[in-house]
Amino acid sequence: MNFLKWLLALLSSQSGQVPSSVTDAYDALLTTTLRTVQPRLRDNITRGNKYLAWLESKGRYRKQTGGFNVRVPLMHAQNSTADVLSGYGLVDTTPQDGITSAFYDWAELAVSISISLREERQNAGEAKAIDLLKSKTMQAEVSLKELLNNCLVAGRITASAASGQFLRRIGRLDGGALGPLPIPAIIDANASRSVSIGNINGNTYSFWRNQADSSTATTFAGLKLEMNNIYNDCSRGIGGSPDFMIGDQVAWEEYWGSMAALERYIVDDKKTLDVLGGSDALKFRGATFIWDEVVPDVETNAEVVDAIGTVSASNIHFVNTESMDYVVESECDFATTPFVRPENQLARTALIHWMGMVGTNNRRKNGVLYGISRTITS
Repeated sequence: MNFLKWLLALLSSQSGQVPSSVTDAYDALLTTTLRTVQPRLRDNITRGNKYLAWLESKGRYRKQTGGFNVRVPLMHAQNSTADVLSGYGLVDTTPQDGITSAFYDWAELAVSISISLREERQNAGEAKAIDLLKSKTMQAEVSLKELLNNCLVAGRITASAASGQFLRRIGRLDGGALGPLPIPAIIDANASRSVSIGNINGNTYSFWRNQADSSTATTFAGLKLEMNNIYNDCSRGIGGSPDFMIGDQVAWEEYWGSMAALERYIVDDKKTLDVLGGSDALKFRGATFIWDEVVPDVETNAEVVDAIGTVSASNIHFVNTESMDYVVESECDFATTPFVRPENQLARTALIHWMGMVGTNNRRKNGVLYGISRTITS
C-alpha cells in the first residue's frame, strides 16, 4: 500500500497535474452554469414586471457605476429671459436658477440558491446537476420577480401614513432595509403630504406635487370624464402626456365595460403586448392601460407588507414615462455570485443580487384617480 501511494505521488509530480475532487468540479460547474443563464434570468425578471418592462422599452433604463445615491437632474422653473426682440433689441442676461436635483437612495433585493451535498450526490453527473440547478434558478427567478413587482406596485403604506410616514416595503430579515419606491409613493393620493421623495418635500415645494383626484363617479360616463380630467391635468405644460396607466383589476374591468356600447374593444398593438409579456392592454387616449393584482387601495392607506389587504375602493395611476428614471448599479443588475459552502454545512449557496432605484424627475406630469367605486356597472 505504501508503494502504491509513493507511485501515485511520483506520477502526479512528474505530470504536473493535481487530481481535482468531485466537489471542486461541481463548484465550477454550478457557478459557470448559473452565470450562463444570468442574461435570460435578468430578461425574464424585468419582463415579468410590466412597469419596469415599459420603462425599459421607452429608453428610461440606464446603468450607473457606484455612487452613494442616484442623482436625477430636474427643472422646477422656466428661464425668465426668454423674450421677443427685433433687430438690435436687448436680451436679458440675468443669471437663472430653476435647476436642481432629486437624490434617490439605492435599494437592494437578493435571493439565494442552495444545493446540498446530498442533492449533488443524488443528481450525480453534469447533466443531472445542471437540470437541478435550472429548477432551483427558475424557483429563485419567480420569487424575485414577484418581490420586485410587489415592491414597485404595492409597496408598503404604514398605518401612520396620515402623519407623513409613507414607506416602502420593508425587508423580512433586515428590519432597516427598504425596497425601491413604489408607484403609490411617487404618485401619491395625498399630493401635498409632508414626506420627501427624492430628498424633496412635496408639502414644502408645490412644483413637486403630482396630480390627484378622488372619484365620485357612479356611471361609466362619469368615470371616463374623471379619467380625462386627470389625463389633461398631467398633460399641462411641456413634457407630454401620460403614456402608461396601471390600475387594479376592478378599475380595468370597469373601463373595459364602459366600451361595450361601442361594440368593439380598443386593444393595444402586438408590439406593446410583447413588451408587457402578453398581458391584455387597453388604450386610453395616448396611454396604455393595464391592471395588476397587487395595486393597493391608496385611499384606505391600509398597512401592506406581504399582501394588499382589504380593498374598499379602486384607483388608476397615470404615468408619464418621460418623467421616470429606472437606474441599476452596473455590476448588480441581477448579478450572480459564486457558490460557497459554509464551514458548518454540507451545502453550497449562491445569490442573485439587484441594486437599483426607480424615481421621477417631474412629479407634476403624473397623476392618480383614487377612491373609484367598485360597483359601477353601466
